[in-house]
Formats: sequence, C-alpha cells, structure tokens
Amino acid sequence: MDQNQLINKISARMKLVRVENNLTQERMSSMLGISKKTLVQIEKKRSHANWTTTIALCALFRKSEVIQHTLGENVMEVVEDTAHKIG
Repeated sequence: MDQNQLINKISARMKLVRVENNLTQERMSSMLGISKKTLVQIEKKRSHANWTTTIALCALFRKSEVIQHTLGENVMEVVEDTAHKIG
C-alpha cells in the first residue's frame, strides 16, 4: 500500500471511526489537531486527510474495529511500512 492509498482508505472511514467512538466533530477535530471545517470536508468526501492527520487517526484509534477491518490488526505496522516507502 502506498501513501495515497492509505490516506484515501482512512479518509473514507473517518466519520465511521468518529461515530464508533461516540465523538462529536468538535472533539474529533480537536484530538486530530485539525479544524472542524476540515473534518466536515473530509467526512463529506470533499477532501482527504493529509498524511499527518492520517497517521494521528491511525495511532489514536488503532484499536478501532473500523480501522482494524480496513488495515488489519497491526495498524501501526501498516503505517510504518507505508511511511518507509515514501520517497
């Protein structure tokens, strides 16, 4: 998996992760260090998360069923492998 594929997969599931964890958009955006407006744009599939936000989401929610279903049980291993392929 390359960086863009990972970003696309995680961006497409960001709302599901937020709902799964009973978080408001305000709380989720604060946890990820992005604006609520940016989160809304990602959730509405008008834009994608950036690489840093993707890593943050994977790290903070690595036990999420949605994330594990998407990337497998070793979420951070997938992220690390992808990061080492960049460049």
